[in-house]
Amino acid sequence: MILTVVGCAGSVPGPDAACSCYLLEHDGFRLLLDLGTGALGPLQRFADPCAIDAVVLSHRHRDHCSDLMLLAYLRDRRGAPGRLPVIAPAGTQAHVTDPTPRDYERVLDWRDPPAAPFRLGPLTIETAPVRHSVPALAVRVTAGAASLTYSGDTGECTELLDLARGTGVLLCEAAASVETPGSGAAHLTPSQAAHLAKSAGAAHLVLTHLRPWADPMAALREARGVYGGPLSLAAPGLRVAV
Repeated sequence: MILTVVGCAGSVPGPDAACSCYLLEHDGFRLLLDLGTGALGPLQRFADPCAIDAVVLSHRHRDHCSDLMLLAYLRDRRGAPGRLPVIAPAGTQAHVTDPTPRDYERVLDWRDPPAAPFRLGPLTIETAPVRHSVPALAVRVTAGAASLTYSGDTGECTELLDLARGTGVLLCEAAASVETPGSGAAHLTPSQAAHLAKSAGAAHLVLTHLRPWADPMAALREARGVYGGPLSLAAPGLRVAV
């Protein structure tokens, strides 16, 4: 399984990065985790948008989902076959599609996340509710012995820790790396992300969702003070073998 970071900026796009979007590929299957503001453009450097097989949205905030309807438009205009499965927290569809013309919705197959692990192509998907300002999910993707856990946006919670136990790669947000009103209740600091990786026994921590005005090197140093394993900073085009 290969992870490609398409976009990794938190809240708004930065000068060099779109908002959250991560491509997972395994045995020819292409899964997107989130598709935030500005991500559809750089996605086309790494995959044909009509060849995406499924999307999992962590929650309805625009920096995680706004380009989904642009993807639907593109697939509709290019005649992509079939409907694209979109797994998202209940109620997300109404927020994402409004006020988009209903014609584009025929391209998407919206699904609530099942309570039990489920299959998408060769991948096994497991989700857990996490602590955020709106209903939000963390996602664990497994293929054979390989696994990746994506935090989405969250404050500290036992649900994320349990989901991430023993994961190969922990792709974890650290948006609370800078002082932002209210961020502590809904986002992690780099130190908290590192404590999570250490407690879960994650083999590799990838920090992501840093706001464009954050100091990425300071975030990396903060996490390194806690977590001694392989540690990376997400950047567009970063590829990680899971």
